[in-house]
Amino acid sequence: MIFKRIYIVGAGYVGLANGLALAENTPVTFIDNNSDTIEKLKNNICPILENDLQNALLNCSKNITASNQLEKISDKSLVILSLPTNYDEKINAFDTSIIENVLDAISRLDLDINILIKSTIPIGFTDKMIARHDNLKISFSPEFLREGNSYNDMLHPDRIIFSPDTSDSRKIASIFSSLSKNLDNSKVVFMNPKEAETVKLFSNTYLAMRVAFFNEIDSFCLENVLDSKKVIQGLSKDSRIGEFYNNPSFGYGGYCLPKDVKQSENYFNNIPSSLIHSISNSNNKRIGFIADKIIDKGCKKIGFYKLSMKSGSDNSRESSTLKIIDILTSKGLEILIYEQNNLEDELTTNNIKITADFKEFLAFSEIIIANRIDQELEVDNIEIFTRDIFHNN
Repeated sequence: MIFKRIYIVGAGYVGLANGLALAENTPVTFIDNNSDTIEKLKNNICPILENDLQNALLNCSKNITASNQLEKISDKSLVILSLPTNYDEKINAFDTSIIENVLDAISRLDLDINILIKSTIPIGFTDKMIARHDNLKISFSPEFLREGNSYNDMLHPDRIIFSPDTSDSRKIASIFSSLSKNLDNSKVVFMNPKEAETVKLFSNTYLAMRVAFFNEIDSFCLENVLDSKKVIQGLSKDSRIGEFYNNPSFGYGGYCLPKDVKQSENYFNNIPSSLIHSISNSNNKRIGFIADKIIDKGCKKIGFYKLSMKSGSDNSRESSTLKIIDILTSKGLEILIYEQNNLEDELTTNNIKITADFKEFLAFSEIIIANRIDQELEVDNIEIFTRDIFHNN
């Protein structure tokens, strides 16, 4: 055992996936300022909807503790920061204040510990923090986890990237590579922090671009009365394109893609480019196109089946579905959202209501709008509008 204990600061889906995978072999303490999250973890309840995470929590419960105090961090430990970095429109950059405040607080503890940053951060941030905190051993490793599949991705990564290339980062990387069920040494890559931060940012930017591309193909097929499924299958069977990440949707959303695309656009402001700057525009046009298609149906009472972007996830942050709902309510249409997860109060207006009663939902809806389909929607005598062609994420 390289570290006696691992501390995970930030128990979102990244922190949970990392911590629960690591808890198989090492004691793990989750630290979060959300008291509800801490209470759930203490009672072996996963704060995020993902079956694999819940099962891992139950299987490793003897190795897991939870706290809201950074002061619990002990000497000779590994501290993983998986904290939010929202995009700040005022400064056109990620807001790193939460990470910086936590690093300042940990630095004041004056312990001999290793820090691993797992958050999405601006290019150059790790070097800046290393220079600021010479009493901390700071590394950065980008995460490439999918919401709804994060625990499985921890155990079956495509690659593991660590920076900087030091004995400390190699020591930590060995812990992560030992978790993997399929990783060979060629897929563990070391580079300097700026390069690792760049890989993370543009990986997500490419994925957003790929979503936008297949959504535009689907829009073309809808307008020209073509079978989207056959066209996309024909495209994707080219091994250079691939039969993956090609399922049309109402548009990308979530924690990562929207903010990472905005950050990428900002970096390219003074670099000749058109592709990077087109991605957000394409996504917005897709949302408007889908809204128009729904309006053309001529229905007045519209049911929306869940707001999350992906099956098996409860995240509706920056959901394209929410933006479509905004357009429809501006046209005076009545909306009923079927959702069993808690939603923010501001969603409920005169034209928008929320229900967890599926029978009420069916009785209200003249048409059901679903970004992703599941078995619950296998009902007769109601029209369902979706672009979920392959029934995957």
